[in-house]
Order: sequence, then structure tokens, then C-alpha cells
Amino acid sequence: MRLSPLDSLIAPWQAAAPALPVAALAPEAAIGCLAASVIVAPGPVPPGSIALRAGLAVRAEDLIGAGPQSPVMQTGRPPALRPGDLLPAGTDALLDPEAVQDQGAFLEITESAVPGLHIRRSGEDLAAGQVIVPAGGRISARQAFAARLAGLDTLPVFDLSASLEGFDAPLAALLTRLLEGCGFRIADDDSVLFRLEPARTTTPRLALQPGETGWIEPTGHGFRIEVPPRFDGALAMTLAVLLPLVRHWTGARPVAQTGILSRKLSAGLGIAAIALFKTGPERLEPLALGEITLASWLAADSYAVLPPGIEGFAAGETFTTYRLAPLLA
Repeated sequence: MRLSPLDSLIAPWQAAAPALPVAALAPEAAIGCLAASVIVAPGPVPPGSIALRAGLAVRAEDLIGAGPQSPVMQTGRPPALRPGDLLPAGTDALLDPEAVQDQGAFLEITESAVPGLHIRRSGEDLAAGQVIVPAGGRISARQAFAARLAGLDTLPVFDLSASLEGFDAPLAALLTRLLEGCGFRIADDDSVLFRLEPARTTTPRLALQPGETGWIEPTGHGFRIEVPPRFDGALAMTLAVLLPLVRHWTGARPVAQTGILSRKLSAGLGIAAIALFKTGPERLEPLALGEITLASWLAADSYAVLPPGIEGFAAGETFTTYRLAPLLA
């Protein structure tokens, strides 16, 4: 039986990358999407000096030498600020309200201050031009929040879309999470880039273990992916077929890590295989190779796709794997 090599199947479609649509989404709506271009802070954050705590805005130079035995007397009460409030022009420090006593016509200030006390100066959170999300990066909730604070109302993202048809509820839920981990949104219309459906054949045709009954083929403007009707096949098709295409088209990168193999890793010649690993304090423990159990998947924190033609790797050898969560950085 002749199986189609994985690389020869997807390489032509990697080279002929589709023109991925780009959408402009609000930062909160862009969480989980892949940035279509580098996203930077358009200006300094904060835009001016702000209070880090509740206090009174003062000019430090006016309070040199102030103390309980040598108070500084002033007429106007310093402005009271809350955390996050902008400092008024001419002030550069924040004073504890208890250091200011009302003495009738005058205020008695019994503490000195240094410039910058309890404040954050302009640009100290983010400098103008600082990268918030690299091109191809998967936008996190923290990055979306930072973009919003930087004054960005929309973010450019790749509008990756996929539909799921004919799967039972558990497998549909699993595929939804895997696709979202690759930056996809799940939709149900004629314009989706990928259409996923269960593989109907029992005949192996793809040189991938697990996932031998899976398949991918172009359909006009997009692709149809046949997914074997078991969780291990769904995982294999995501990691070895769909994810490499997304990475090639968008510049997205997985989270790589390097470790020392705790034992030998033997691979079969002529077929690509999914390997799962658990990272220990000193060693990288192989959990499964090709034949993935639910228990091994639950224990795994990283994976690798072993290409055909490699016999294996020896115990003690340095080996690179990729994080399962998140699938993309």
C-alpha cells in the first residue's frame, strides 16, 4: 500500500500561500488571533506622569529640608490625586496627605520629597515604538490590554477561518480548541479557508502516525481537511498538517524548548510520527510515539513531529520539542 508522504503533500500548498484576509478588530476581540503585522505602541504609556498611589501632587524642589522640626509653610493645598491620575504641570512627586497639616491661613508640610516619588513618568510603562505583539504573534489578553492602554482601538489580524461539519460533540469541541490555539475563528459560511469533516475511509493514505486515514486537498479558494474520527488523529492532523501551513503563511512560531532525552526514542522509517513528551527538572521524558493514548496526552506538555527517514534518538541526546499550550507564541 502506497502512502502519501506528508512533506510532498503540503509543500506545494505552502509555496502557493493564499492571500490571507486581514481584519481590524478591537483589542479584546483580537485575543487568540495572529497579528498580521507588528503591533507597536504609537506613543508613550503613560502619556504623562501619573500617580501610583493616592496622595498630593507637589514639586519636590519646594520641599527641600522639610521635616517635623522644620516644616515648610505654603498657602495653597496641593492637588489630591488618585492612582492613575495625571500629575498637574509643574509637579513631580506625590506626598502622603498626613504630611500636610492645616494651620489656618497656612499649610504645614512636614515631609520632603524627591522627584519621581510615588509616580510613573511618561513612557515608563511602554516607550513609544515598543513592540507589543510581533508579526505573526498570537495575541494574548495581556497584549490586548497593553494595546488598549497604548491607545490602539483596533489591531490588524489574519482572518483565519474554519468550519466543522459532521463531528460528534466531544470531537467538535476538541477541534474547536485546537483550531483556536492556531489562531482560527470557527465559522459556518462559504468563505472559510478550511473545511474540516470526518474521514469516511478506513484505508490508510497519509504517511502520518497517528492520522493515516486523514487527508487534505484544495477546494477553490480554500482547503478541505478530512480528520480521522478519534482524538489522536485530530491531534495529528492539527500538529502535522494544519499548523505547519498556518506557520508558513503567517510567520507564527511555536514555543520551542530543549531538553535531554531520558531514554531512547525509536522511530519507524518512511512515516512521520507524532511524539509526546513530559518535561522534568533535568530530563525530557518521551510518553508516546505514533500510538497516542489518552493518558499520554493528558500527561504531555510538549510534542514533536518526527520526519520519515530518521531511525531515532539516543538517551542523553539533546532534543527540541514544542509546547502544547500554547501551540503558538
